[in-house]
Amino acid sequence: MRAASKDESRNVPSQRRPKQFRMPEHVAQLIDRVAKMQGRSQTDVVIDAATRYAEDELLDQTKMVWDEAGYDAFSKAVEGPAKPSEYVVKARQRKRSWE
Repeated sequence: MRAASKDESRNVPSQRRPKQFRMPEHVAQLIDRVAKMQGRSQTDVVIDAATRYAEDELLDQTKMVWDEAGYDAFSKAVEGPAKPSEYVVKARQRKRSWE
């Protein structure tokens, strides 16, 4: 049995298409700094950042379609008062240090 390659272990296709682009020197230095700090390649840093950005953009453009009951439930949840968590309730019951 062979060991999984780095690409396979991250569920990234091992077939990569080369991309070349120009960037300002300060951006290249920033990417270099992050890559060294994380012990990763510059390519991995750029791919991760670009992927995250692309996914966020797609999610921002996602249209939600609701039936009337679903929309009413969503509106009630968003517009109604938030339920305090157990942690918040306990924190509010503690004596404050300035008291």
